[in-house]
Amino acid sequence: MLLLRRRRESLDVVRERIIHESEAALLYGLLSPDHAVRIPTVEVGKSRFARFFAPNFWSRTLGIEPTELAALDPPQYQRSTSHS
Repeated sequence: MLLLRRRRESLDVVRERIIHESEAALLYGLLSPDHAVRIPTVEVGKSRFARFFAPNFWSRTLGIEPTELAALDPPQYQRSTSHS
């Protein structure tokens, strides 16, 4: 999804489009829960996701190969997964 479809598209138009797209996605999830993507949660301080979890989750969610995720997250932008 391109955020700005045209350079002259006003931010009000973009905002309205985002609201409508979000509305449609939420409605689809409510009407078809078996097709909705479940976003897993872990209580803070109680547990952690395994290191392989994020690439696996995002590749399934975005419909791309796990190896393609590296192109979306260059090393200079990658966050540390360690907790202090």
